[in-house]
Amino acid sequence: MKVKRYEGGELRMVLTALVTDPLVCARVSSKWKAPGLFDSEWANLVGRWCIGYFNKYDHPVGKRIQDAFNKWAAKSTDAKKVDSVERFLSVLSDEYDREDPPPSEYILDVAGRLFNKVALQKAMEEAQDMVDNGEPFKAHSHLMNVPKIELGQGALVKVAEDYDAWRKAFDQNRNEQLITFPGTLNGFLGPVLVRESLVGIMAPDKTGKSVWLWDLAYRAVRNRYRVAYFDAGDMGQDAVMQRMGCRTAKHPMESGVYKWPTHIDEDGTVHYKEKHYQEGLSPQKAFRAMKKLTKGKDLLRLSCYPNSCLDISMISTHLTDWAREGWTADVLVVDYADILADPPNCEDVKDRIDTTWKLLRRLSQEYHCLVLTATQSNAAAYSAGQGVLRRQHFSGRKTKLAHANAIIGLNVSPEDKDRGVTRLNYIVRREGAYNESRYVTAAGCLAIYCPVMKSK
Repeated sequence: MKVKRYEGGELRMVLTALVTDPLVCARVSSKWKAPGLFDSEWANLVGRWCIGYFNKYDHPVGKRIQDAFNKWAAKSTDAKKVDSVERFLSVLSDEYDREDPPPSEYILDVAGRLFNKVALQKAMEEAQDMVDNGEPFKAHSHLMNVPKIELGQGALVKVAEDYDAWRKAFDQNRNEQLITFPGTLNGFLGPVLVRESLVGIMAPDKTGKSVWLWDLAYRAVRNRYRVAYFDAGDMGQDAVMQRMGCRTAKHPMESGVYKWPTHIDEDGTVHYKEKHYQEGLSPQKAFRAMKKLTKGKDLLRLSCYPNSCLDISMISTHLTDWAREGWTADVLVVDYADILADPPNCEDVKDRIDTTWKLLRRLSQEYHCLVLTATQSNAAAYSAGQGVLRRQHFSGRKTKLAHANAIIGLNVSPEDKDRGVTRLNYIVRREGAYNESRYVTAAGCLAIYCPVMKSK
């Protein structure tokens, strides 16, 4: 008997979720029909065990999958078949032992595409047989009646019947904050730093947008989330990695004396201590710091492009290819939206801006990740005495504010920049009360690209 090799990352991802994920089990069980939804005999066999166990006990089979295999193997008379399934489960066990599985919603999207592909391929083979037998109209009718398997986005929810949809909607763990800060800033920004959220940083040029984006990425990695970081041409790869190294190693590029904030008074006065560095950062120290941060795991992927060369479709292709390898991004950082290549078929400048932000929002929903980017404010933002940035300080097209879940203003006066101080406010926020005038003061050491060590 020919043994099929299981190298498909998507198939392994879906099967692993059937072993471990209650939401995936619940949704797939409602669509499961004999002989199964996969195009593989072994996958359908394992899938039946998972669905059968879930329907009986209302929770995933987990490592009891081995018990199901042992029970089945004891009755089987085909030693080669038993050996094939055992080796398949052996590969699968490495996957369901992972501490960082992809989001359930992303897996459901993948499962929907996979199952529909299998169903269509089977229907086309059956239709071809009908055509070969002189029944073209029957073949056409057969193809027209292939049902679509809806599991992820766009799936029908029968709100009076589907309790799992309600359980998901009210599961607070699914709105887990991915990035954390010290002090007041944590509670201020935390509610928007969640999955399926598009968050933009708005500020005039040269006021630290890229510094903040990298700090957000660093904090996500430190919290054990996978981060995909795309530089769209603001800096080259060497410059990005130097900043990464300084932030991760907490060491400036050059020797010298630098100020570290110690606390912030109620009136916003920042107090500092001096820290002496006898030498600049070495590549060895930067690399060791990164290895320590990630604990040797593949948590951060960096891709740098020249200005106006990277577009949303290229980012999406990267994310899809990496997901097929089993690497799914929890956080996507795009530095930054204003210098992405124009979307196709958009002639008007403002239409290009609007479409770019729509597509960034789409990425957050399709990949169920937090998307972080930045945008420049308009010329009025440079005027003295403006206080904090507000909605009227947008550049390009105002609709970008509508597409984002939140736009955060970075307010940095020349004096603030010298002291490493930033005042952050919400320019827009989709959910939750906010006031444009309210801000949190953050102080850090920009020599190590850490914009917030203290906040008030």
